Amino acid sequence: MYCKESIPFAPSLIESMRSLGYSFESAIADIIDNSISAKAKRIDIRFSIGEEPYIIILDNGIGMSANEIEEAMRYGCKNPLNKRDKNDLGRFGLGLKSASLSQCRKLVVISKKKNKISGFSWDLDFVIENGSWMLIGYSQEELEQFPEIGLLDNVKSGTYVLLQNFDRIEESTDNLQKTLMNHMDITIDHLSLVFHRFLEKKIKMYINNQEIEPKDPFLTSNKSTQVKRTQKVNVNGVTITVKPYILPHLTKLTNEDLVKVGNKERLRNEQGFYVYRNERLIIWGTWFRLERKDELSKLARVMVDIPSELDYMWNIDIKKSSANLPDIIKRNLYNCVLESVSSSEVVHTYRGRRSQRESIDYVWQRIELRDKCYEYKINRFLPQIRILEETLDRHQLKHLNDLLNQLEEQFPINALYIDAAKGKIKEEKNLVDTEKIYKELIEKIVYAKNNGMDYLGYADLFMKSEPYCNYREVVEKVREEINLWT
Repeated sequence: MYCKESIPFAPSLIESMRSLGYSFESAIADIIDNSISAKAKRIDIRFSIGEEPYIIILDNGIGMSANEIEEAMRYGCKNPLNKRDKNDLGRFGLGLKSASLSQCRKLVVISKKKNKISGFSWDLDFVIENGSWMLIGYSQEELEQFPEIGLLDNVKSGTYVLLQNFDRIEESTDNLQKTLMNHMDITIDHLSLVFHRFLEKKIKMYINNQEIEPKDPFLTSNKSTQVKRTQKVNVNGVTITVKPYILPHLTKLTNEDLVKVGNKERLRNEQGFYVYRNERLIIWGTWFRLERKDELSKLARVMVDIPSELDYMWNIDIKKSSANLPDIIKRNLYNCVLESVSSSEVVHTYRGRRSQRESIDYVWQRIELRDKCYEYKINRFLPQIRILEETLDRHQLKHLNDLLNQLEEQFPINALYIDAAKGKIKEEKNLVDTEKIYKELIEKIVYAKNNGMDYLGYADLFMKSEPYCNYREVVEKVREEINLWT
């Protein structure tokens, strides 16, 4: 037996590494991870959309010497199995290179440490020309030729990352400048969410001198947001923290809240777990198949904090944009999911609890108050009302809610009491045309379907709500009709 080193062919492998699946915004976020790991307190993103567009990410972190830059530019510079600093956001030793070169053909890294500036670059065309893993190093005079390099003069120490030659984006569009602008708009939204916990307390981040504001997906600044019981899950001696939040009803969201959660569709689609690794958001808007997304659970969001020691369990990928729920903690999180979804279902704009059977959604709810008295409220979770909420804007929603409140406040309780006492209330029902009820129900479900709503979820809600739940033959007929659609 004998051993022989087999070195990967640089031009082929370095081009293949560009296809790991980074989106533009996830690539920029991955580069910023290095700045945060370098203890930066301010991160500036500069982009120019001139004839030769470029993007610069500058931080005021601890900086790197020439040897440290060279090591950081080496592929696989860190073993993912090695123990890392608890605040280190990296893992594979690939992020800076793979993220940057997924979007461009030239990556330049220049860093300032102990008043000395050093720089190297990966240039894909240079690698292909030489057929080997050849970094390009720069003299002090050459470093001064890079765009906006004077930014390093404003920091005691820090790192400057330059991306140039966006070949793949250019090949996919007939207007590179416009496409880059669109990408940067998406990136601002992405960074404000992914790094919101850092932006709230530790770090300032700017794009072309415009500060990026954090987007808290749990709306903790809204007094109507419910914070549920925090749970601690111990796995192999390491603690995972789980904290559920229930967002306020749409009518209680401010304009600022709406910006944070996006439109109504995003509010529904982004329910579920929000998994953070060292406070950096990794994946969000999924129940990991512990629960399905529907209208009743759309206000539930669960913060999960995992330490980097458990990366191997969650199967976090190189892009740090996906993860899988380990079976070992699935059973611990299931009760948390049930509690969160249940709380989302019973969000009300009034205090008290429902006293009717929970299997049926009544039009009127009898609410037991703390002093053992009762009041009657219109059920805000009726699908008839929910379907309106989907189609109304915020101001129209307020008018609808005001109308419902007025109907409740003007409920003729005294007249009803007197009429009932005198036996003047007509209780027997008139004969109902079930065909009319059937057509009415189908019409509502078709309306939801045609407007891109979760029509199957709405169908289920309608069939459990008054008055439709009272007509078994209609419900069965509607179920058969829907089965034909799917």
